[in-house]
Amino acid sequence: MITPQLLKQAEEYLEWRCLDKNWFDYREKLGKPVNLRKLKIYAGFAERIKQLTSKNEKILLRQVNEHIKEIQAGSIEAHLGDDPQPITDAERAETLETHRNYFANYLFKLMEQKNFTEAEVAARARLDVAIFDKLRNNKQYFPEERTVFAFLFGLELNLAEANSLMHRAKVYLSAKVQEEVLIAFCLENRIYDLAIVDEILANYGFVPLKVTENFSVRSDGKSFRDEGLIDRIDLYLEKNFKDTSWMEASSKRGAKFSYSFESLGEPAESLKTFEVIIRKLKDKVGLAGNYFSDYLYKLIKQKNLTDVEVYKRAHLDRRIFSKIRNEKNYMPSKKTVLAMVFAMKLDFKEANTLLARAGYSLSEGRKEDVIAAYFIENQIYDLFLINEVLDYYGCPILGD
Repeated sequence: MITPQLLKQAEEYLEWRCLDKNWFDYREKLGKPVNLRKLKIYAGFAERIKQLTSKNEKILLRQVNEHIKEIQAGSIEAHLGDDPQPITDAERAETLETHRNYFANYLFKLMEQKNFTEAEVAARARLDVAIFDKLRNNKQYFPEERTVFAFLFGLELNLAEANSLMHRAKVYLSAKVQEEVLIAFCLENRIYDLAIVDEILANYGFVPLKVTENFSVRSDGKSFRDEGLIDRIDLYLEKNFKDTSWMEASSKRGAKFSYSFESLGEPAESLKTFEVIIRKLKDKVGLAGNYFSDYLYKLIKQKNLTDVEVYKRAHLDRRIFSKIRNEKNYMPSKKTVLAMVFAMKLDFKEANTLLARAGYSLSEGRKEDVIAAYFIENQIYDLFLINEVLDYYGCPILGD
């Protein structure tokens, strides 16, 4: 059972760490507004405060308040605790050997270090022991956010260890979410009994840290002729795919983000000045061809292919080629263009140029684009295989 002293400590921790707007409003209603000078949440925030060098206290506090509003609006992140331990080359190699994801590998490593059995962790975290079978055998499985939080208590992790484990599941504790600040409080104070954690959460109107996932269903994924293919793609995705799922989860809590993604592979070939001038002249007299189709048919000629060979290899309807040739303003879909890329066995530069002329690019923010980039980079042009892999990862397939 929680004591008044423990609740007082939790209240003080919230005063120092919490940036949840609801918490600020609650304190205002109590007549005890948050003291901005006391706030200390993470290194980035402290660094920012150091930059605010105004000697006028009112101006300084106004600047701090503006910075807090930026964080609350979601334009700046505010993670709790130390930076997580990064994924190492040794972990990448271990992932290939064990056929488990980074989260599962690190979890089992922590269990070994702390001499915990699976049954002990499952009991402490109030989880079905079947989750370990799922983590061991299904590399595509990542636990839900609340399941990850339960593991932190089941393993009795400190905040630094917790951040490293969460990092591998693309989960974090945010200073903008009062419930998560309370979870951080429990970890920092080594409160690992989930019954007490639930009481602390309930005191502030939050639901217990209950896991609702079903671990009884095993899914080992699809097998491929090349057994190491999915492992290599996983590593390629880890390096190149900028996953936005955590942003989507945070946006449901009201956070907003501004971000951009870079294009993958060699840049598209730019038009020469002479070609630009000629194109502008043709536009004026109504003689311009299709920007995309001109380059497509140039590539078909260079590769000594015919239209029929390309659309058959790309598994496309011949009417698409008829539209490209005869309708000046017609532009095929991105997945159709990518199917042509594989049919013509284009390298990165050619592929990006063809995509660019249809108004597309390979983005590190889209999983299907990163998978396509892997196949192009490794000169694997089997369209059946890439579509199998795309389907395996739950991505749309290429072609019609």
